[in-house]
Amino acid sequence: MSGNIWKTTIDIFFITHLILIMKKFCIFFCAATMLGLTTSCHRSTESAPNVTPVVVDQTRTLVVTTNTPADITYQGKTLSNVTRAVFEQTAAQGKLKITPKSDQYYDQEEMAVDFYDKLTLAIDVQLVKKPTVEVSQDDAKNGQEVNNDPENQNVTGTKATINVPPTIVITGNTTSPFSITTFVPAETKLQSTSLWDELEANVLVIRCKPDGAVFSEPVLVTLGMDNSSGFDIECVSEDGTETLPMTDLGNNQWQVSIPHFSDWFNFLKAQVTETSENAEVTTGTSPIVAGENTISYKVKAGATEISSLRCLLVTTFIKKKFGTYLETTKKATFTSDARGTATWRVTQPYKDVTLTSKTKVFKARVYGEPVFEIVSTSSDQGGHSGGSVN
Repeated sequence: MSGNIWKTTIDIFFITHLILIMKKFCIFFCAATMLGLTTSCHRSTESAPNVTPVVVDQTRTLVVTTNTPADITYQGKTLSNVTRAVFEQTAAQGKLKITPKSDQYYDQEEMAVDFYDKLTLAIDVQLVKKPTVEVSQDDAKNGQEVNNDPENQNVTGTKATINVPPTIVITGNTTSPFSITTFVPAETKLQSTSLWDELEANVLVIRCKPDGAVFSEPVLVTLGMDNSSGFDIECVSEDGTETLPMTDLGNNQWQVSIPHFSDWFNFLKAQVTETSENAEVTTGTSPIVAGENTISYKVKAGATEISSLRCLLVTTFIKKKFGTYLETTKKATFTSDARGTATWRVTQPYKDVTLTSKTKVFKARVYGEPVFEIVSTSSDQGGHSGGSVN
């Protein structure tokens, strides 16, 4: 009996001490919890950094590429012996001069550049190599075809042939040999969006030499142009005073009869039949410091084909009307009153344009000017994020 009393006494002792220990633990836990809540509440009062209105880089950028080394000059600034030139902080209009380093190429005439409302303009200039195939006038009249050389055919995807009737009388230049070259002309002025209903672009130039050779009857020029049948194309003289019909023979073969030698322009004509607008949105976060900050972001300019025709005529048309496609980097600057993190967004608008040229339909995606904005900021000390920055 006494043993049971002793055991009961020990149990009561341990239970009492256990209760005391648990009370102390509860007091400590509650104190720690309250301290944590106080600290959390203190952090939650940390305000997000305030930033000044964002200033986006508004400088114009001109990017010029060539197919052979050249001296490239824009508005008095020259980059020598290059195939790619970038001109920053340029005027909206100016003069572009490209001089090839090799005498195997024709000199490029000075070109007028116009950005219109764009900040970035890319120009792809195909310098024209002088022909390596020439035929004497007598041989041409005796039935020998005059063709562009194989290298030129590969560059433009076009085989060009001149057939001269044996009875023809030649005046003007009666001694220089005949030659023919095709090339894609550069476009240095973007198409104004107000003129999108009906468009035309010089997509291929036929250069017939010698200049000044005039014929008593037209000579026949045959063009084999990759994926060209079904388009609406007309041939126009260099000075714009003569327009000649182009005959579509099918199987990508065309014919035109020309009365004299010079540069002849092939204009592709198309109508805008549908447009839709959308935007590509890019978001990101960047650490910011108290003071001045700069965020760099990617943008797109010009246009790209989004249909499946993929032929030189369409590619050239899109470049000349809406600009050569280019991805480049822009910068936004602003100041912050504290260190933290900025969440930003770039909205790049674009317009999908459907064009019809006789029986052919193709589409282009034309990029507009992007919009950069700071969406929100947050403090470096943790806690909850700041609100939107106006």
